[in-house]
Amino acid sequence: MKDIDDKSVDLIVIDPPYNIGKDTWDKIENYIEWMGLVFKECERVLKDNGSFYFFHNNMMTIVELIIWLKIHSKFIFKSIITWNKIDEDFKNIGFVQQRLSIDMMRNYYSGFTEYILYYTFQDSTGLEEITKKYIKPKNPFSIYLREEFKRAGVINKNIAQLFPSKTGGLTGCVSNWLNGDNVITEDQYLKIRDYLNNQNEFLYLRKEYEDLRKEYEDLRYPFNVSNVKQDLRANSNVWLYPPASQNGHITPKPVELIENIIKHSSNEGDIVLDCFMGSGTVAIACLNTNRKYIGIEKEGKYFNIANDRINQLTIKNT
Repeated sequence: MKDIDDKSVDLIVIDPPYNIGKDTWDKIENYIEWMGLVFKECERVLKDNGSFYFFHNNMMTIVELIIWLKIHSKFIFKSIITWNKIDEDFKNIGFVQQRLSIDMMRNYYSGFTEYILYYTFQDSTGLEEITKKYIKPKNPFSIYLREEFKRAGVINKNIAQLFPSKTGGLTGCVSNWLNGDNVITEDQYLKIRDYLNNQNEFLYLRKEYEDLRKEYEDLRYPFNVSNVKQDLRANSNVWLYPPASQNGHITPKPVELIENIIKHSSNEGDIVLDCFMGSGTVAIACLNTNRKYIGIEKEGKYFNIANDRINQLTIKNT
């Protein structure tokens, strides 16, 4: 991860070792501190408007990790998602029923859920931090308006006269647009376009308002819940997905579950990082949803499985 540039990744989705002894790679001393090193690298490479998800299944360890992140990072906790692997329509329902029908079992069985922790850099007000540090400097409306005003040779006062106050005085609306504090409306944009084009022999503000608006929305923190309506199993904080079939890895995650995260918290063409790549499920989900991916895996056998899956899908899609 140290080879990845600062603030270059749009979304991070990781399924790290849970430190519960599943395999030799799942036994880690000083686990919380070790995960802290991972969290700090995730914090470094994630964009200001990015999202961070990580899986776990041990609630007491989750509590420790949440506390560590609160004290030592800029990540803001958003939600804990419960992945419920039980549903009457799932192929594993017979196995589940058999597992849960033990007469002598006194406590609720917890083997059919895992948890997904969801973080961003947003503060409690929503967009304050990323607006100041990320959106304002790159606001396409303010950048384009400044360029066009300069090209047309007009000053703020000329444009402000088009939008007088109720008493006929000048307002600060133009300065707010140029500074990125407010976003111009389409009617205001078209009114300025007409004014500039009537005053000059050249055409100004040739970019369509909707194109600039889309650029602006792409800068904002992506949370596309309104655009992810196809899979209603996962628009709340309880997700209903059956377990993934083992593919050479002992704890694979379902591709469709990862695709749901990707669709909710990234846009097409974005870069998704998985620094515990395992059998390559995040990469497969990225290929299926038109995202770019960075995958890191130190276990050779899993690395080879991931490569095989990626190659097979790539061949299938060509």
